[in-house]
Amino acid sequence: MATSKLSAVNTLLAIIGEAPINSLNPPLTGDASLAERTLDEVSREVQGAGWSWNTAIYDSIPLVANTGQSNLPSNTLAVRFNPVSYPAQRFVLRGIRLFDRIKNTYDLRDSGLTATGTTSNVVAEVIEELDWDSIPETGRRYITIRAGRMFANRAVTSASLESYTADDEKKALETLKRTEDLGQNYNFISGPDDLYGGRVLTTFGPDILDR
Repeated sequence: MATSKLSAVNTLLAIIGEAPINSLNPPLTGDASLAERTLDEVSREVQGAGWSWNTAIYDSIPLVANTGQSNLPSNTLAVRFNPVSYPAQRFVLRGIRLFDRIKNTYDLRDSGLTATGTTSNVVAEVIEELDWDSIPETGRRYITIRAGRMFANRAVTSASLESYTADDEKKALETLKRTEDLGQNYNFISGPDDLYGGRVLTTFGPDILDR
């Protein structure tokens, strides 16, 4: 059975010896509120690393018709570009808008790219923040365990409680990485599948995973 968000919050509460709650309906108070906020914070952090399950491939970045600015989803966490097609980190994400560092503009129509109405020929991978129920179980487990360690520190500053889930966090991350590799058909010769002709051109291994 997949881990519900309520179950994850109760796991955090159990780490510090608190009784479980029956609902996440607001208002939450005290340790329950802190547990949910910590879970949401870690979920955003982990998802921001970019995984196959929260990365959408855009073969045409949408534009706002009257401004020429990118029109990305409100849950956008990051955008990745093929460095061969877009060298020198030309486009960067500011807020949830793309900014052209060469032309110094948000208006992609001024970037010398093909832009018609609300469409452009800018190709990118958009990393999106998913709600809890859309995250695969391996991701939920890693988020829960990592959040548990942070929550224990914030709630009671107990080294013994932190060490209780340290090994579990490591194992959960290994499982998450293994699932990711299998999902991308990774091999040492061709690398994982992606929209750049079957070969990832950027190195997977965001800083978050080395902490």
